[in-house]
Formats: sequence, structure tokens, C-alpha cells
Amino acid sequence: MAEIELCIANMSDCPLLAKINLDFDSDFVWTSQIIEELDTYSINLQKIKLPKTIHVPFQANNISALENMVKRKEVLIARYENQIVGFTRIETDETGNQFTIKTGGVKPEYRKKGIGSAILSGIQEMAVQNTISRLVFTLQAKNDPAIRFLMERGFQFCGYQEFYFPNYEIALFFSKNIR
Repeated sequence: MAEIELCIANMSDCPLLAKINLDFDSDFVWTSQIIEELDTYSINLQKIKLPKTIHVPFQANNISALENMVKRKEVLIARYENQIVGFTRIETDETGNQFTIKTGGVKPEYRKKGIGSAILSGIQEMAVQNTISRLVFTLQAKNDPAIRFLMERGFQFCGYQEFYFPNYEIALFFSKNIR
């Protein structure tokens, strides 16, 4: 079996990264409901089965935005069988205590081969090396496959924001303390 190699992207990787298809299919959507009482608020997060599987196209960054991310050394790539098969964008927050993962994934034909797990392990190793104590992932509410992937690995729902994405989708945030 081929090894999965992780490294920070360089400028020569940009054209290949721009071509990666990160579309996904989902059978569920996650919804949130705020319940306001006298002095308390609670949020109810619910997974709803869709009447049929939906195909969700990835909202690709433009090449100049991608190049800027690569220049800032925010993009971790995964190579498998001598080609780039996945990536993730990692931002450090202003306090320097948290990595926020805003985009990324694995090409559809390479999913379920341990590449996503390898990328997540790589992110966690980078966090430890940089004394980062928390990881936060930003996901579309429709991205049930990624939500399940993170929850199976100990990540917990920690918030949401309406109209977060360019298509006005709701973002769900999942986090994990790693120290």
C-alpha cells in the first residue's frame, strides 16, 4: 500500500490544488434551533434525513486567494500514489492558541483510504509542535460526512453562524482540545 505524505504546499502546487474536486453527497442536513427562556438560551442541534441524497458542489477559492493561502503557509497537502489527493487550510487565531480549519478535504476517489485521518493527525502534530491547544473545524450544515468523521474522532459541536459561507450557508463549528 502506498504511503500518505503530508507537507506544506508550495507555489508550484497551486494549479493542482485548484483542480481538486471536493464535492460531496449527503443524506442529512444539520439544523439548529435557539430556545430562549427567561435567563437562559439553549441550542438544539438536530440531524435531519433528507428525502433524497443531495450533491453539494464545493465552493472553490479563486486561484489568487489560493496562492495567498499558500504564501502564508496555511495549506497542508496530502500526497498519495505520487499525486496530491487532498488538502486543508489551517489558520492560527490571533491569540496563537487555536488552529481553525476552514476548508479542505480528499478527492472523492481517494476517500475511505485513511487520507482524511492522516491529514487530521498531521494537523494535530502541527498543533502540538506550535503549542496550539485547540482545533476548530468550520463546516457547512449539509456536510454530514465530514461532521460524522469529526464526531467519531472526539470533536464536539461548539457553535454556528448563519450566512457564513459565500452561498449564505450556515456554518457549524466543531472543536477539540488537544492538550
